[in-house]
Amino acid sequence: VAMIDCCVAFGRSHHDVNTALTATGMLWSLADRDSSSETLDVVLSNLALLSSDNRPELRNCSVNTLFSCVVGLGERFTENQWEKSLNDTIFGVMREIASGISGAKDAVVAKDASNDRYKVAVHHTRNSSSKQWAATQVLALRGLERVLRQYFIRLLATASSTPPNISDSQQPWLITTWREILAISLDCSKLAGGRETLDVRMAGVELIVLCAQLSCKAGIVAAGTTARVGTNMEVVGGALRSVRTPTRDKKSETTTPTLPVDNALRQQLFELAFATMDGFRQYLEENGTTNSDDDSGVDSLLTQVLTKIMGELAKLYECCKHDEMSPGVCDLQLNIAIENDDGYESRFLYLLQVIANNAEYGSSSRYLNQVQKGVMSLLQTMASNSSLRAFKALATTSGDYMFVQSNENDAESFELEAAKTVASAFESDNLSDEAKVTVMCSVLSHYLKIYGSDKELIPSDAAERRTSEARYDIVTKVIDSGCHAAANIDVAADDKTILDSIWERIVTVVTSLILPPAASRYDGYAHHSKSILDIVAIVLTHLPPRKYALAEPMLEQGANRAVAVAFECIEDVNKPDAAEGAVHVFLACFMGLCQKMPTCSAVTSLTNHILGDAIDSNDEDGSVLFSKTQQSLAIAVCESLQTTTSQDLLVGVFPLLCRLTNVENDGLRRVAGRILGGVNLAQTISRERQRAQEADIRAQEVEEENSAMLEEIEYLQAENDELQRQLALFTTEADA
Repeated sequence: VAMIDCCVAFGRSHHDVNTALTATGMLWSLADRDSSSETLDVVLSNLALLSSDNRPELRNCSVNTLFSCVVGLGERFTENQWEKSLNDTIFGVMREIASGISGAKDAVVAKDASNDRYKVAVHHTRNSSSKQWAATQVLALRGLERVLRQYFIRLLATASSTPPNISDSQQPWLITTWREILAISLDCSKLAGGRETLDVRMAGVELIVLCAQLSCKAGIVAAGTTARVGTNMEVVGGALRSVRTPTRDKKSETTTPTLPVDNALRQQLFELAFATMDGFRQYLEENGTTNSDDDSGVDSLLTQVLTKIMGELAKLYECCKHDEMSPGVCDLQLNIAIENDDGYESRFLYLLQVIANNAEYGSSSRYLNQVQKGVMSLLQTMASNSSLRAFKALATTSGDYMFVQSNENDAESFELEAAKTVASAFESDNLSDEAKVTVMCSVLSHYLKIYGSDKELIPSDAAERRTSEARYDIVTKVIDSGCHAAANIDVAADDKTILDSIWERIVTVVTSLILPPAASRYDGYAHHSKSILDIVAIVLTHLPPRKYALAEPMLEQGANRAVAVAFECIEDVNKPDAAEGAVHVFLACFMGLCQKMPTCSAVTSLTNHILGDAIDSNDEDGSVLFSKTQQSLAIAVCESLQTTTSQDLLVGVFPLLCRLTNVENDGLRRVAGRILGGVNLAQTISRERQRAQEADIRAQEVEEENSAMLEEIEYLQAENDELQRQLALFTTEADA
């Protein structure tokens, strides 16, 4: 004890700062040599006393030494020592630091003229008393983080012996301690001031989220945090010295102490931590953007704090995504019918929404800041984990940007990024097929409200959208992945009632694409024909055969409409793009008919009509545009016929294809020749001959059956005559 008192006396001495720092370090050495309860209590209490010294160098050294001593010797602590070191020593230091901050002034620290032995240049970030106290508070918060990271499981185990939920006085001491830690963290995160308090605020939010990570069911190791490397340094003779080769701390990297813990107590601690996060959210709602330090309306210091908390929240979600924030099992739905509740996932999304609102820059900003990018990244992670609430938040944020082009093509829009994030989340292997289909149906429902041909689906207060403003690059990805998922579910499902409704909605959307309203048909074909071609091909690839009858009228009407629009454009030479687009739409529809429904009457009628007109116009003096349009349609028909597997269809149009080989257009001649080269006439003739033989055999069998039936009829007629004769005899005898 005398040596401890001596070290403390030298530490408090203002004669020489180096002597004071060395004496402070020797306190740790004394505690390490004699780790008895009495020695530890004395050392920690004196370090706490030195932590309130007016000299920032000594104060910071004392704080660091205090927490290093606790971390280094914590394995030997009893439950009482833990309770006393946290509630009395560490919290006492926190209170002294808070008091020092409140009493500090912002004036520049004056030079001490009485001591010119050491001349130290002070950086402008630490040249005032308030800034120096803030730096000390950051060290204390970081030290508390070190203690919790290293010994949370041990603290939880030591406190689990007390029955919880009885009364405040009988609750485990860790509950009270936990509340105090969270209260200190929240106060620091809301600390007012300028740039000198930035590090304090960032350390405060980090400690809040760390408490949630530690107390969640999976623990902090689920976040995949970076492993710490032990330096294996010890204080020897008042100086840090290496005692062995530094090694990677495998224990803290991969495992946690296997100590018995009370899961109910752990859940209670997690709820307290999450409630503190809710408190920070409420602070943002009330005061987030009121202290902006520039003309953008956003506090740049707050933006840095939010950037920090977003990084920590991403780690927290990794810890909780399979337990506290698990989205649960997703059922097939036609819309995302899920409401926000008091669950952790809903509260977490609410926090993200508030953070995003506080991170918005002015309308002049052309790029997303780090906070907004962090929110988008975390929402994508949640959506990839089949969180329908995350998808709903993204869809609500995106609004119409998933289907409507942005006015500023070069700028990054938060709404547009939300729309792109929906499509990106569909690429995740962790996203369930049910979630994909549900989200796709919800997206398609929103599309129909904007561009659907059924006016009842359009809200009365919604502005009319021009078809030329539409965009399909994002929704195409959603439809592709969603249809693939729907097809997978359709194969294995026994009850296909909900699937029938899903396929009907998909076909309805495709119908609105290939059959645009009359007023916008030119714009639709001119601007989006290739997108329509892709979407039709995607849907037909995954459409189950039992739904071909649903798609047949859609494709037939789409092909006929496209042909009509193509010829309408002949009269208006100012619409060449619309004519070309109409040909693309016709190709999508007709190719779908040839591949999926080659025996339908629409294929034969359209083939005869278009190829026949192309052959007939070869001998007429039509306009150049008219001839080009016909040739484009004829080539589209031939390209579609190349994709069919029906030899009967090819044999039926064989005469027309032969005539096409004599037209002047090289493209038509070549494609007709390729189709004819693919027709297996020998196989067709053999098949027809076999059919004829089978027909002859069936006819002969029918004739033999007919002859046998005639003989049977003659026999029955004779039997009938005999019965009539006998009946007449019986009648005569009865009358006699």
